[in-house]
Amino acid sequence: MLKKFLRFLVIVGVTLTLTACTSTKKSTTSMKVIRIGILRVPNDVAATRQMKILKKACAQNGYKVKYITFDSGVDANKALLSNSVDLATMGDTNAVVAMAAAIPAKLVWINDVIGNNEALVVKKKLGIRQAQDLRGLKIATPFASTSHYSLMMYLQQQHLTDQVTLVDMQTPEIVAAWQRDDIDGAYTWQPSLDSLHASTTLVSSDQLAERGTLTANVTLVTNKFAQQHAEILRQILSTLGTAHTLYQQQPQKIYQLTAQQMNITSNEAKQQIGTSSWLPSDQLVQFMNTEFAKQFYQTSQFMYQRQTLNSRPNRQQIQQFIDTQFIIEGKTR
Repeated sequence: MLKKFLRFLVIVGVTLTLTACTSTKKSTTSMKVIRIGILRVPNDVAATRQMKILKKACAQNGYKVKYITFDSGVDANKALLSNSVDLATMGDTNAVVAMAAAIPAKLVWINDVIGNNEALVVKKKLGIRQAQDLRGLKIATPFASTSHYSLMMYLQQQHLTDQVTLVDMQTPEIVAAWQRDDIDGAYTWQPSLDSLHASTTLVSSDQLAERGTLTANVTLVTNKFAQQHAEILRQILSTLGTAHTLYQQQPQKIYQLTAQQMNITSNEAKQQIGTSSWLPSDQLVQFMNTEFAKQFYQTSQFMYQRQTLNSRPNRQQIQQFIDTQFIIEGKTR
């Protein structure tokens, strides 16, 4: 929730996992550092790291990279506000929070449109077959996440708002609570989703997207970095675009690359990526400025109505916040 988030923005105690890329041609002491906040998932950032193309693009332009791993978009927003990172990946609901909180940053990339790798599951032994059977049950989800938003939208569509007890839990807590039988269901993402055994899936995020409730993982950049390092930002997004193009052409290669980067199997990477969509650069600009911008506005209005935002964003704010000028359409490396 934004009010709770704002009270703790000044307390930035994030555990950092740092990995630096270096260049054999230049002294690391003379190279500028780019700090990129990431979520530990098999996405386009993981693929470009394994392919070494992001490292190469950085080194050729006199930069090295520090990767900072976050457990949530809330932590990523804290780091953006405190200028502890230059770029950060998060769910689009946390990007809405960043915009509403006036964090000096812009949304410059969509890493993926979420598919069946996020879903609402309930314990199979409950015998639940339809949404109306959820009345009175206890459902866990990480609050302020894309899963939380999808769950609330689903309950609203099914006229079940306030008919279900929602519990705020992080993904490891969800798995533990499921095993203890403390919860009846959960809306969460992979790989925790796959750890909820003996479950029945009621709805997934790709199904909700078909009904007009789209969610995505996105990248934000600080205004300061975008202004001072525009060219290297374009190169970074270009390397991510290369991964998107490869996923369109050779998905199995992406499964292998992300699996190697995360030390999991290719099948596990495939399962965790699921049906998420990686749009190529030549489609992404139009998508961000049209369908996604419309969805982002709808998400912000819903979050305001649910009192998770202190102010009501308008379309002009969103138009200024979503910035596609750094995307090099169709260019690959």
